[in-house]
Amino acid sequence: MSGTVSGAFSHRHPFAAPVTRSYRLTPAGSPKDTLHHIVSLAGSGLTFKPGDSLGVFPRNHPDLVAAVLQRLEARGDEPVPGRYGETVPLLDALTRHFDLSVPSRRLLEACSSAHPDRFLPLLEKGHEEELKHYLHAWDDVHDVLDVLEDAPGSRLTPAEFAGGMRMVQPRQYSIASSLLSYPDEAHLMVLSVEYDSRARRRYGICSTFINDRWPAGETAPVYIHDAQRHFAMPHDPSTAMIMIGPGTGLAPFRAFLQEREAMGATGSNWLFFGEQSRTWGFYYGDELAAWERNGLLRLDLAFSRDQAHKIYVQHRLREQARDVYAWIQEGAEIFICGDKGKMAADVQQELHQILQSQGGLSADAATAYLAEMKKSHRLKLDVY
Repeated sequence: MSGTVSGAFSHRHPFAAPVTRSYRLTPAGSPKDTLHHIVSLAGSGLTFKPGDSLGVFPRNHPDLVAAVLQRLEARGDEPVPGRYGETVPLLDALTRHFDLSVPSRRLLEACSSAHPDRFLPLLEKGHEEELKHYLHAWDDVHDVLDVLEDAPGSRLTPAEFAGGMRMVQPRQYSIASSLLSYPDEAHLMVLSVEYDSRARRRYGICSTFINDRWPAGETAPVYIHDAQRHFAMPHDPSTAMIMIGPGTGLAPFRAFLQEREAMGATGSNWLFFGEQSRTWGFYYGDELAAWERNGLLRLDLAFSRDQAHKIYVQHRLREQARDVYAWIQEGAEIFICGDKGKMAADVQQELHQILQSQGGLSADAATAYLAEMKKSHRLKLDVY
């Protein structure tokens, strides 16, 4: 069943939703800046199911907007095409319509006439990896301002610049609440992404918008992204769930647990959660502890830097291997949410080892078992 019942609002026609309240999940001065936000869906007709995401259209950081405008030697009131072909002032386009974080090939082509030595080698056939590195490399990232600064001789008119721009795409955040517990609301758990590259501070376009520049009472365009095909809760409320979600990967599991508590589901729930330190990273700790006390939740925690040797969620899985295997044999569904680069791979490798050590399967048989679990939707991933 679709997570979204209403067809009035969508990706193409988002709803202007206000934030009604925000608060910090991490204390000031923590290594990570993570906040909780309550977004009102009242009056929209939008509904969702646990596991779905909220798509948010962000605004570019004002410092980056001002720097690009200055580099273009533009006033900001010049008319340019917006996201849907409408005419908007350049300043508005730079703020809400254009993607300033990832430059397009067209922009490089537009700048190449003034700087063929810099850009033509990247655009030639056979140099796809160099182009990919230029556009996407994390530690050597180039945004639109970098391209303009790499092409000091180019003088693009606002119209020429607009012709080389990508339109900003929404970012999706797993909804951290259940409508049964919080009607007409979607809760978000957002970690600010900030880092330095090429002697300049970089800001995650949507994470810092939500955390720093979306105050209570102001609206932003949002829509519901239906994730039920790949990350739905068990259809049978008596089915057990094993949830593995370090960091902000906890978000959908908060929604799962709220839903199960509200509906009186009988299925057992086991959460493996981790962060760097319990002192600042035990997100929603009071709620999780209360669910553990009342028997709704079995909870295993991994705070990687609170001891001499780092401990991650996969290590907690290993410690509980016998019970994890028993739950799998009894039909539990497994959910993994979070970083796809390392965490998700490490967790799946640990599950593979558990099938071998506890189930006596060969390596090939364990691989086939996990593949069948994915195919039958008993192993579900929401990774990014």
